[in-house]
Amino acid sequence: MSVHSPSRRLTVILSTILLSLALPVAAQDSFSIDEDDLFGTDEDVVVSVDETAQGSALKSLLTTESVTVGGRFSGSASANFTWNEPWEGSFDLTNPDDYGLKPALSALLYFDGRPSETTRFYGSVKSSWPFMTSTKVLTSAEYIADTNPPPSDDPSVKTESTTLSIPKIEVFELFSDFSWNDSLYFRFGKQTINWGVGYFFSPANILNLQSIDPSDPTAQLEGPVALRAHYPIPGSQHNLWAYTVFDSATMKPEETAAALKAEFVLGRWELGIGGYFKKDDPLRGMLTATGSIRDVSLFGEATLSRGSSREWVSKIEWIGGGPPPYTIATHTDDSSPFFKGTVGFMYSNSEANISVLGQYLYDGEGYSNTDRKARIDEALIVQEALGPTASAFTPIYKIFVLNSGRHYAAASFTKSKLLTDDLSFSLFAMGNLSDFSAYIKPSLSYSFFKGMSTSLSAFFALGFDDGEYVVLNDGRAMGLTVAMTLGSGSF
Repeated sequence: MSVHSPSRRLTVILSTILLSLALPVAAQDSFSIDEDDLFGTDEDVVVSVDETAQGSALKSLLTTESVTVGGRFSGSASANFTWNEPWEGSFDLTNPDDYGLKPALSALLYFDGRPSETTRFYGSVKSSWPFMTSTKVLTSAEYIADTNPPPSDDPSVKTESTTLSIPKIEVFELFSDFSWNDSLYFRFGKQTINWGVGYFFSPANILNLQSIDPSDPTAQLEGPVALRAHYPIPGSQHNLWAYTVFDSATMKPEETAAALKAEFVLGRWELGIGGYFKKDDPLRGMLTATGSIRDVSLFGEATLSRGSSREWVSKIEWIGGGPPPYTIATHTDDSSPFFKGTVGFMYSNSEANISVLGQYLYDGEGYSNTDRKARIDEALIVQEALGPTASAFTPIYKIFVLNSGRHYAAASFTKSKLLTDDLSFSLFAMGNLSDFSAYIKPSLSYSFFKGMSTSLSAFFALGFDDGEYVVLNDGRAMGLTVAMTLGSGSF
């Protein structure tokens, strides 16, 4: 391997990164990046190590003569019971407002091939039961007309269709890893990109195609098709990252997104700074920080964008007639600054078998208290005009209320080996601090043996009538769930 001076080597590497980003956007007047598609991965498989007399960083890649195949299997069945307003009037445990049995079966299958020290090929597919989806396809149309086909509502039109069953299989990841000169590492393909460090909320997760679900925060998020370049700065733990994102199968060169990120390790803290640009999308910048104070891990994120991709409701008005007999006016903002930030902590004690997590989120794209109250009052006028036959919580109302606040918090507490080694307790709580509503879920789990466990959980939706979690759960609801996990595991 040839040896270059550090300054020359860094110049070549940075030039390569910038060139890889500039090529797809050379035809546009401005540079653009899509935050949800550009950064991070659940697992970074390229590991950088210092050069030694025994070999180079490429030796850290595992080379195998055969392809590794593995995956995850998940099976469960749960019985759910819900009472919408158990606190008002008489409560009958034997007469829930809603109940049901939900079996679930899903699997992920992956392959991992590493034919040489410098290359790796990885892919994974997902499927879940029911394994087929049905869709209707028009196969013929007969009509009585001299020249042109009649309108679709013409009674003379006779159509025939057939139902096609399509396997429900999703390509979740598919990428290759390769490198240049044992210094610059690339990944191309569909990949998860985790830029953020948050647990329940992650404003910096601007590149993936999915957002974190606070009720299932450890689920891997789907990512885009992207080219990633990674440069570990020699003699340090600092890293530079660059991304070009392709979010459509057919697109113009100027429609690609680009992002840059730098990570620095300072003592017990790791700091990240990055930016995202895509034509006609909000320009975004982000900061992340992770560290610890004694036994408590701390993390935080912040993003600042010029404009927003969100569409706000500006007025809900009853007009009569219809359908529908009401109008909903909306507006967007592509120039104002919007800030999002979050801070959180995690504490674990292996001797006591407990872990505690807490996180706060400020969402600058949420409604102000004044605007939110005005829209709710307008929605209630429409609700009253619709009459007694309408649901107390219309879909329109729920869509507006969802994520309408600016202040949120979430927390979890877990205690394993409760009384016995096989019994554990957990508590999850999430609240909208803007409207003082909350969702609380305690749970007890017991493992009979490897492959079979059961859990008993409850949930409570609390708050005022117009609180987010009250509206989304059709009232101050209470629910009970009895679930069995059957044969789940990895292989």
